[in-house]
Amino acid sequence: MSVIDILTRVDAICKKYDKYDIDKQNDSNVSGDDAFARLYGVVEADIEAALQKAEQASKEKNRASAVALNAEIRHTKAKLLEEVPKLQRLAFKKVRSDHSKQSQPTRHARCPIEVDNNQTSQML
Repeated sequence: MSVIDILTRVDAICKKYDKYDIDKQNDSNVSGDDAFARLYGVVEADIEAALQKAEQASKEKNRASAVALNAEIRHTKAKLLEEVPKLQRLAFKKVRSDHSKQSQPTRHARCPIEVDNNQTSQML
């Protein structure tokens, strides 16, 4: 196997899994094409907002403002706890569908070579 073949296979694998890279999605503001990535992005953004509110509440001098911020944080936490079962179901579906896709050899647009995912994962 030549170096060009290896590079072609690595490039095909990287392109295949780019849509699951959360950092790239956040940088480019792409929500992803599957439900798990979209919901995960929303949950992650809500968690970041709640953490910022918590930090702001800890620095707040006015007790009434701190109480209001803490109430918002509790509300956000309750909403996020409702999202956890949805994320678990979507993750299970995603893992199940990815597993069934991995067992079949695939052809890529840029890579005319048939790629067996089991062999390439052992190669890397």
